[in-house]
Amino acid sequence: MKIIISHDIDHLSVREHLFKDIVIEKYILWTLIEFIKRKIPYKLMIKKIISLFKKNGWNNINELLEYDKKNEIRSTFFVAVRNGRRINYSIENAVKTIKMIMNYGFEVGVHGIAYKNYNDIKEEYDIFKKISELESFGIRIHYLKNKENTFKLLSDAGYLFDSTIYSDKSEQIYTISGIREVPFHFMDTLYFDPLKNFSLFDIKKRTIDLLKRFIDQKKDYFCIIFHQRYFGNDFPEQKEWYKWFIEYCKKMNYEFIDFKTLIKKCL
Repeated sequence: MKIIISHDIDHLSVREHLFKDIVIEKYILWTLIEFIKRKIPYKLMIKKIISLFKKNGWNNINELLEYDKKNEIRSTFFVAVRNGRRINYSIENAVKTIKMIMNYGFEVGVHGIAYKNYNDIKEEYDIFKKISELESFGIRIHYLKNKENTFKLLSDAGYLFDSTIYSDKSEQIYTISGIREVPFHFMDTLYFDPLKNFSLFDIKKRTIDLLKRFIDQKKDYFCIIFHQRYFGNDFPEQKEWYKWFIEYCKKMNYEFIDFKTLIKKCL
């Protein structure tokens, strides 16, 4: 089994959201709900609130890069080059992040905002290409937005692949409107939801069951999304799940692979 690890970069700091959206307010509300539902203890609730005042709160890029590199994970990071729904980091910080990821030797792609208008899609493509100086790269659209003509527009803009489609039916790589679509199969936010009653034990069991199903069906790969924001001590269950998942895959001798390598194998 081949494992694709991908990280979506939605937030680079807490301060970028001040007076711009309701991300901080939503975070506080979710924290209170988790406490009221006894999903987190009092001390963790306080720690999560205090994290809002830390200079690099919600960043965790360095820590995640170091962890992935140490474990020889060929992860892919998707970084936005334009602001959109609850994405408010500056282009300057996006450039720094892209350069940092590339310096670590990891694959990097666009966390796209535009999905309906060709000119906006092409502008994001051109901005990212200029920053990264890459000749080929992929995209995952923020909030997984797409319309019927989105994939043709992405293909026309020049993207190598897209990984916006979530598949709970174990779909594998295919071509749509001229672009390679690499569906993903697990996303942290689908499970670590304050309104759901999944325990960490439940999520680990569901993850193993998914992997076993893929193996039984002789699928080529299993793709996950883990948001870098969650690789912090204010999100202990998410962080613990990610480390557990990596160790489990290593124990099972699964191969970590990036998108470009998978696509080459499928050509």
